Amino acid sequence: MLSKEDLILITGGHGFIGGHIARRLHAEDYRLRVADIVPYPSSGQPAVGEAVVGNLCDPLICAEAVRGVSVVLHFAATMGGMGIIHADNDFIIYQENHTMTLNLLAASKAAGVRGFFYASSACVYPQSLQATGTDVSLSEGDVWKDPPPHPQGLYGLEKLVSELVLSQHASLLQIRIARFHNVFGPWGTWYGGREKAPAAVLRKAIAAQLIGDLSVELWGDGTQRRSFCFIDDAVEAVLRLLASDCSTPVNIGSEHAVSIQRLADMAVEVAGLDPHTISYHHLLERPLGVSSRNSDNTFVRATLGWEPEFTLAEGMRSTGEWIRGEIEARASSLGEPERATFLRTLQKSDMVNLAADAITFAILLPITSRGSRTQQDCLDNLARFARSLRTTTADDVSRLGERYRVRVYLAIDEDDAFLWQLGGENAAEPILRDHGFADVTTLPPCAHPRGHVCALWRDAARRAYEDKCDYYVLMGDDVVLQDANWMSCIHRTFTELSVQDHDLRLPHGVGCVAFTDMSFPGMPTFPVVHRTHLDIFHGEVVPDAFTNQDGDPFLYQLYRRWGASTMIPSRIHNGLGGSSAARYNKTHATGWTFRPLDNATNVVAAWMRCRDPEPELARKLTLDVVIPCYRVDMHYIDAFLSLRPSPTCEVMFIIIVDNPCSPHIHELLEKYGRRPDVRIRINAKNLGASASRNRGLQESAAEWVHFLDDDVTPESGLLVEAENAIRAHPDAAGFVGSAYFPSADTIFTAAVHLAGVTFFWDIAEKISEDVPWGVTANLIARRNVLDGVVFSLQFPKTGGGEDIDYCRRKRDFSVAEGHKPFYSAPNVKVTHPWWSGGRRSYWRFYMWSKGDGGLMRLYPEHSYRDITPNAAESLLVCCLVMFAGCIVVAFDLSRGLRILRAGPILALSILLSNVTHDILRHLALHPDRVRHMWTTVRGVRWLCAIIEGAFIRIFSEWGRLVGLWERGEYTLIGMRFDWFCGVWGDAPAREEMMNNQVRAALTIIQSALVFSFLC
Repeated sequence: MLSKEDLILITGGHGFIGGHIARRLHAEDYRLRVADIVPYPSSGQPAVGEAVVGNLCDPLICAEAVRGVSVVLHFAATMGGMGIIHADNDFIIYQENHTMTLNLLAASKAAGVRGFFYASSACVYPQSLQATGTDVSLSEGDVWKDPPPHPQGLYGLEKLVSELVLSQHASLLQIRIARFHNVFGPWGTWYGGREKAPAAVLRKAIAAQLIGDLSVELWGDGTQRRSFCFIDDAVEAVLRLLASDCSTPVNIGSEHAVSIQRLADMAVEVAGLDPHTISYHHLLERPLGVSSRNSDNTFVRATLGWEPEFTLAEGMRSTGEWIRGEIEARASSLGEPERATFLRTLQKSDMVNLAADAITFAILLPITSRGSRTQQDCLDNLARFARSLRTTTADDVSRLGERYRVRVYLAIDEDDAFLWQLGGENAAEPILRDHGFADVTTLPPCAHPRGHVCALWRDAARRAYEDKCDYYVLMGDDVVLQDANWMSCIHRTFTELSVQDHDLRLPHGVGCVAFTDMSFPGMPTFPVVHRTHLDIFHGEVVPDAFTNQDGDPFLYQLYRRWGASTMIPSRIHNGLGGSSAARYNKTHATGWTFRPLDNATNVVAAWMRCRDPEPELARKLTLDVVIPCYRVDMHYIDAFLSLRPSPTCEVMFIIIVDNPCSPHIHELLEKYGRRPDVRIRINAKNLGASASRNRGLQESAAEWVHFLDDDVTPESGLLVEAENAIRAHPDAAGFVGSAYFPSADTIFTAAVHLAGVTFFWDIAEKISEDVPWGVTANLIARRNVLDGVVFSLQFPKTGGGEDIDYCRRKRDFSVAEGHKPFYSAPNVKVTHPWWSGGRRSYWRFYMWSKGDGGLMRLYPEHSYRDITPNAAESLLVCCLVMFAGCIVVAFDLSRGLRILRAGPILALSILLSNVTHDILRHLALHPDRVRHMWTTVRGVRWLCAIIEGAFIRIFSEWGRLVGLWERGEYTLIGMRFDWFCGVWGDAPAREEMMNNQVRAALTIIQSALVFSFLC
């Protein structure tokens, strides 16, 4: 593609990769033109070739840059590390980068350019392939796996779209595309928020060594894995690609991934420090990107004959030496205090971001100049908030007959030098007054740690309480209020809450009202409480346990227990924070949904008892319905969300979407995303049902949770029956509901029942007290106990044993604390469809068994040894016999063949004996056990179902055996788990052992007859 007679344009030629390419081609005497937004390389390297300085988002600049050019090498982009490639910047990045590419492509076509190279990125690959804890080697074709494509953020999406746009012009231009995987090296960005991980950790480590502070900041927990390619290798790969005829995208990266923690350790070693002496400060809330990414170089190796020559350690040493030189050059001209400040600044990474008897509303307004792009931004945000506050309260404050007043309470950290001015004045209060708010109180400088927003709310609330304000609005200075008359709406809503039910009448002011937050749908952000709340809690708005997170949902969930929490239609928008990054380190109040919430509940109940002799009339049961949802089938979701509780129960539906690529998510959010009793959370990738249920538990603040599968059909009275069960046994660990299946109308579905797979789905009708366990298709558990019990992720994502383990641990904790075990709730009914529409498949049962085999190690007290092998173990013996025959054949052909022949005969006898025994059990010994099965299968089809049921059982046993083998639990072969956990004594174990003995005897008899006939 390249010729020394042609003019070559390098966009972004003053940047990192483009600059290295430009210098290499210049050294080889190519004619160059560099187009960049800056006139010189920021690295201090000399500029090469002629230059066009300008913004490529301008089509005229692109036209000027390509004039007379034969080949375009397009490296220019708004990009960097995770300090800039994060959600807050997504749209800007997409718009800028795509506009540049389209402008440049259009100009190239018009100018008759012959070839076009495009610098793409590994961010084009699907996030779903880049899982936690594994080295994911991504080949070029993987971009189309797990459709639709789901690259990393809009940055990755733009790169992929640009690839597709270029491919549409392959008939007109010679296209070359390189997908770079974390290229690093000297003369790259190393500070300011745009740097990538190698430069960031090297800078921090070197700064730590120079200042003598042995601490290094890391974004994330360090387990993220990446491969890194040294710049010299990347340059060589690009030149080989340009010299080839390869027109499809090519990976340029390393195949050797490391964890970010290991990368940091290498950086520390480069800095001359011992990693064991370093204290790593992990910032878990910062953007992390995907969990694991690695390049698969099979194609580039075969096509270009290219492989990286530099190891990561060599590249880190070279880059570290350059960064040390840069730091020392900058620090050399500074005095000691300035030098120390400069070095400490380098120890942190930046986030780059491309607001008289009247009913008195107290606006509790913490304000800070920190965390904004510039300090002036905080005042600009405050002015925007003030304009919205003025606009949306104008009608209320001027209303005749019902007067409202706004009082603003400003809380500012004492060390915020920008806001606090000389003489004790502050820069914020004049802005509010300029917008017409005369009633503004600025608290004395607040001596709290930075980012303690809840402490500032508490200070402001105490002052407002002293001033006898009526309503307390926990607000932020970057909020925009969007709808008028919200004060009268809130006052009216509190009145409605107090009279919502004659039997459950509450004192006026007991409750919590939240706005509809357009930036965080479904969350009760920026709540409003009445003076009554501060009466109850002696002037405190939220407990001291809260720092800057969870205070608002705490208030909402507290009064939900009296049915006195709601959201109003009045909308707000949160410019920063919410579901995205905030201007401070987010600090959650660990465990607030347990003791802190229960303690506050008791305080409210005690206060109400002083006012009402029958306080329990007003107390409601709180129940959260947790639905891990992979299918996002709106038919089922509509049925769930149409369920209604009784007036004495408060229910929230928590839907955890475990398929972020589902095409139905938009419909789900549009239809239910703003219902106050519905919380929708979307996993970043498929985590499995157990992890999704755990996320549901984290989202819940109710006393009880009700787990439902996403494909069950609940009976209309499900929630009422669930409440009835809970109130009948309030000290239970939980309740097991009934899950039924449609009529078994095929041989396969009848066989599933006969195999015993569905026995425990309706166990609630068979055991009433101390139910050993229940399936999570319909399971209720007490949530507000600090038992630490969640669903174990050691079991398969597809299920198998996790429900038993969860129930047993919940039950054991409850009993140990003097409470009750699980009870049955047979009237809590759902119908589960036949898996895959009833189509024949044994794989699900095989995988379940692989998982539930792990229970024997976890619960030896509920396990027993059976000296008689079951069908799977017997078949394993057959396999060993045939393996032995193969060995013997090598030494004695005749004897080996006899042994080999014995294996299949024995296996056939095992299968036949198991089928024979099941026919005997179901037709003669225990026909009463299946007499009430809901099925239309009769006659010969019934016999076929019994036979197939035996094979399903054997297949399940084989899965359990394989699971033991894969986990290395060889000593547990021959062990059995008592599915009834001793509730029915040893009868189930004795029957199972007897069944195996009978089958073994039949196997021996049948085998003996066959061998005697053959002999």
